[in-house]
Amino acid sequence: MIALRASLVSLLLLLAACSNNGPIVVHEADLNKLYHREWELQSIVVDGSHDIMHVDAKMTLNFAPDGQVAGFGAVNRIAGAYKLNPDGKIGWLNIGVFGERKKGPPELLEKERNYLAALRKTNMLILGRHSLVLQRDDGSTVLQFTEAGY
Repeated sequence: MIALRASLVSLLLLLAACSNNGPIVVHEADLNKLYHREWELQSIVVDGSHDIMHVDAKMTLNFAPDGQVAGFGAVNRIAGAYKLNPDGKIGWLNIGVFGERKKGPPELLEKERNYLAALRKTNMLILGRHSLVLQRDDGSTVLQFTEAGY
């Protein structure tokens, strides 16, 4: 638990360094700051355990103004919907593999499953200048993204 808290503190410091105004918890008025940007997954903690990233597993996320989300989950395209509640908590609706499920290396398919499972567990968004963190309130699940190209 101490290592997890230290990781979260380090992550928040990284976000603060990447932003002129420091990281913000995303609320409805801030959603437009997520649009037209591709977010690439850099690290993942699921239920308090680090999931080692695979060098060939490019996992992304893109938010659209209409409440839709899409991206890439290592092997397959992913898509679904999100809803931001007035209290700033995000909910995920039907997020999963989009279209025909492709076959791929078992280790990449496992990373994809872990990514989707972790994503569904998050309920808050923290935005830095070129970074985005999706996490669960208790910090047990944390996905760290950077904006593509940064």
